Amino acid sequence: MVKRIFWIITGCSVLLSALVVAGWEFPSPPKAGAQGTFANPDMGYGFNVAAWDVEKVQELGFTWVKVFNTPGSRLPVKVMIRLNADSTHMGNIEGFKSEVRNAAQNSGAYIDAYEIGNEVNLDASYGWTTAPEADRYVELLCAAYAEIKAYDPDSIVITAGLAPTGRVTGNWNGRLGHNGLYQDDHEFLREMLDAVTAKGEPCFDAVGYHNYGFDKAFDVSPDCENGFCFRGVEKIYDVMVEKGFGDSKVWTTEFGWIVNPNDVGKPDCTQTLIDQGRGWQMVGLQEQSDNIAGAFDYAARNWEWMGGLILFNLNFDQAGYYSRCEQMRFYSVQGRPAEIALRDLPKAYNEVIPKPIPWVYPSGSWSGLASVAEPLVMTGTLKVENAGDAPFTYTVSVDSGMSLVPTIKGLSSSVMEPGSETTVYIVTDSSAYGVGTYDGKVTLSTEPADSDFPAEYLIKLTVADEIRRTYLPNILQE
Repeated sequence: MVKRIFWIITGCSVLLSALVVAGWEFPSPPKAGAQGTFANPDMGYGFNVAAWDVEKVQELGFTWVKVFNTPGSRLPVKVMIRLNADSTHMGNIEGFKSEVRNAAQNSGAYIDAYEIGNEVNLDASYGWTTAPEADRYVELLCAAYAEIKAYDPDSIVITAGLAPTGRVTGNWNGRLGHNGLYQDDHEFLREMLDAVTAKGEPCFDAVGYHNYGFDKAFDVSPDCENGFCFRGVEKIYDVMVEKGFGDSKVWTTEFGWIVNPNDVGKPDCTQTLIDQGRGWQMVGLQEQSDNIAGAFDYAARNWEWMGGLILFNLNFDQAGYYSRCEQMRFYSVQGRPAEIALRDLPKAYNEVIPKPIPWVYPSGSWSGLASVAEPLVMTGTLKVENAGDAPFTYTVSVDSGMSLVPTIKGLSSSVMEPGSETTVYIVTDSSAYGVGTYDGKVTLSTEPADSDFPAEYLIKLTVADEIRRTYLPNILQE
């Protein structure tokens, strides 16, 4: 007879470690429930952030943040990162690809969307840095897309948010709407989409745009002067349809209204903003609030092609590294009426809230080793918590068709009220099994359904005739 024998070799001291896997709490719905009909229930609500105040983002019921450095861990909101891509990279595309590859390979697990460059239809320091050329930008865009999808295939790749330049006259090197310094956003987009089509391969998932409100109300017609209004993005989507990209989404990666420094206790900064050409754009605090809240609501109700709105900005005014009169401070909403308006704004997103938080011990996959003479009772702990504002029902089940069928102890199904939690134990007794290897599966499902559930936890049990242990001495080297 052949016996199955396992040797366990260990030192005199043993360190055991257990991994706890916990889900994140996503934002609870705003106090005011969703009202009316939303054309776009999956639209993202986000902020450009200086300090990563995720708790504040969640408090306001927002689901995205846009950042400028790679995160080192998973945040409890979705993350868009802006990667640098400008004319300085054209001389070393392989180096550019390496930078993108590092971001996707090392931090892709923590990133949900990548914006490739910024306002590349400008020659300013935040744009292309030289006279913009759409086809050259597309070389970088397509290179970045390939690298990101190789290592983070489920992420969203968004083109650089184009700057609203208005209708630019002139023709520079055969490029329409180009004055040698910057290019009409519509014409740049046409050239960019033509260059992508010529490539014959995917280069992006969505088009980025910066439809700031300037001095106009959020609902002013997109035929406003020069397209300098929030709804000017509708013309961008028209160009996408014209060029055969109507199935792609638009992402507003920046938008907002700048407030008058007089209204936030900084009258000495007013002339600075006027000198920078922003005097005509300044609005009052209540006007900023009404327009921002109205913009989110308008987009969710009317633009099924909008992937998400990322407001500029949440808290740049709180950043100590900006000068007192830095213009970005005056777009901020934290501590201003717009913050309250956004908190109370009915959100359209279709994400199931609250999200169950599973807490699994020892880890997502449980395994045990036993012998006929040394049976094992293996217990896994599954804790389910409701950290939201509405009830949901959870169900824990085992797959009876597999070779290992554990026992559930505790409530296998129950309604979870807000603030409650429960613990379910998954027990496997090896004495019920002969020599061999057995696999089982436990499933946690929820009602209403959720994109992260059902979650599956695998169990493996190995039973041997005999387990032999050999102890080796610890050897310390000075």
